[in-house]
Amino acid sequence: MKKKILIAASVILIILFVVYNVGFQFGNIKIGKQYDEIQTSQKYDLENSEFSKDYLQNGQMSIVNLWASWCKPCVEELPIFEKLKQDFPEYKFAMLSIDKNEEDLKNGIKKFKISNDVTLQNKSYRKAIRNFLEKRDPKSLTYTEIVPVTYFIKDGKVLRKIEGSIDYKEVSSIIKSLK
Repeated sequence: MKKKILIAASVILIILFVVYNVGFQFGNIKIGKQYDEIQTSQKYDLENSEFSKDYLQNGQMSIVNLWASWCKPCVEELPIFEKLKQDFPEYKFAMLSIDKNEEDLKNGIKKFKISNDVTLQNKSYRKAIRNFLEKRDPKSLTYTEIVPVTYFIKDGKVLRKIEGSIDYKEVSSIIKSLK
């Protein structure tokens, strides 16, 4: 009897491990890791990316927000970023999504009227950008799926990072302090 229970428990653990690491989908329900449809063959030399040219090499302060179309706190803070863009036009603002489905991302960009998402134009560099933002080796395979996260960048260096939701006062105060 104990042997049967041990075998059943082992089979269940193996199934859970496979489901978690491979993932699957029933209709709109997704379980486990999902295939990243946006990811293409990755490039790790950020200097050639549009992201680097626009946000790292321009001498300006850049504020980059890591977000996802399915993330309620991310969506709730979008109006804050729009107000910040209006109030601080001398700074560059960008949104980088961790969405794995290109259609979901495109629909989110359209639905939430996001004009500064850089995910699709930099999809070959997405891992390298995230590694840069987290100060990891460009080819690192370690990723967190925590959003929202906001990064403050100047002269190619991440000066500050806020994990979790932001508010207008907090971010405007940080921007003023980093001038």
